[in-house]
Amino acid sequence: MALPIRQVVEELMDLLGLKTVAMIGGVGETRAVVQWTRGRLPQRPHVLRFALQVASMIIDAKDADVARAWFHGSNPYLGDRVPATVLRDESLGEVQAEIMAAARAFAGR
Repeated sequence: MALPIRQVVEELMDLLGLKTVAMIGGVGETRAVVQWTRGRLPQRPHVLRFALQVASMIIDAKDADVARAWFHGSNPYLGDRVPATVLRDESLGEVQAEIMAAARAFAGR
């Protein structure tokens, strides 16, 4: 994704909500997310870009409400872990393929 990180964050906020973006971005306050839209750089932009990619894939197959639920629901493809929590707590390099496989299975791809 070649989008500026500000745009990535704005799109994620529209799709998933401010609190979910904060969680995925690894910050405890939504104020930091708003600052990302005003020029401050997030510490984990690669995770946010990946989250937008996954959310977009699910929305293309389902809708935004379903995508929001997917990020917060226990996922059998992730050992019953919650995708948003996995993205927050784990290294993207270690979980990227697993999360993408779970999203593809869900989206029917």
